[in-house]
Amino acid sequence: MHIQKIHRHGLRAALFLVLGISVPVLSVAAGAAFPERPIRVVVAFSPGSAPDIVARTLGEQMSKTLKVPVLVENKLGADGVIASDSVAKAAPDGHTLYLATMGNLALASATIKTLPYDAATAFRGVGFVANNPFAILVKHDLPVRSVADLIQASHGKSQGLNYGSAGTVGPLVGAEIKRRTGANMTYIPYKGAQPALVDLVGGQLDMVIADLPSLLPLHQQGKARLLVVTTEKRSALAPDIPTMGESGFKGFDVSTWYAMVAPNGTPDGVIGKLNEALNGALKSAEVSKHLSGLGMTASGSTPKELDDLIRLERERWERMVRETQQITARP
Repeated sequence: MHIQKIHRHGLRAALFLVLGISVPVLSVAAGAAFPERPIRVVVAFSPGSAPDIVARTLGEQMSKTLKVPVLVENKLGADGVIASDSVAKAAPDGHTLYLATMGNLALASATIKTLPYDAATAFRGVGFVANNPFAILVKHDLPVRSVADLIQASHGKSQGLNYGSAGTVGPLVGAEIKRRTGANMTYIPYKGAQPALVDLVGGQLDMVIADLPSLLPLHQQGKARLLVVTTEKRSALAPDIPTMGESGFKGFDVSTWYAMVAPNGTPDGVIGKLNEALNGALKSAEVSKHLSGLGMTASGSTPKELDDLIRLERERWERMVRETQQITARP
């Protein structure tokens, strides 16, 4: 009996050693050995697109720190679901990463009824990359100088004002303004910002809601006028343009943003190495130059800060979609 007790205690002690010591050692060892081969960064957009350029620029700099090639793989289709699903189901060893947008990480669960992965648990944050503000551009002869003027003008015409936009974020910005103010505004869908801008200059549209870099050239040329940016802080690209908050919309902060994530289950040690390489890349002159050229503001983070942001943004966009009823969740 005494021997049996000792044997049981011995087995229990051995089990504690395995669970309490060996697993962390293995986790640290995995981080120490990482990376063991080239790293693949998945992008849900085509070569030459802004996310693709950002991923390639970051990959080039990160490879200098990680001492292995960091290669970009473009996986198109299904509004980013194909790319997201491929990363969610990849081996969680740090060799598959995802340079994703706010739409991929926070908006998909609000606008797509059934995802092949659990948006709440599929990914671990590596780090925030950059954000890109949205803005409202009005045609040059529309007699408005503020959001308040815009709302008043929308009630001054029987048919109201119309606005063109593409994708998901722009229409939601317009719908949120309508919801908060009762403005008489009609959304005209476009397949891209450029066709909408052509119609704005031609007089068929009263305004366009899109990312600031797409709108800035017409403003600078005097062919249209920027009214407001949709972020909490003014943009360095257009520092003279007020924010929605300054225009009376407290808490209104909408931008597209970019972040790097890994499959859930990736070890802490590996995430730490990747975060260090990413933040180092964001501080480089080369990356800063490319991001500035795309109208983006670089901003690194810790993995936890990114995880918290994704959760809060997902909840916010799901609430906004419900409240505005602007988007019917796609099958």
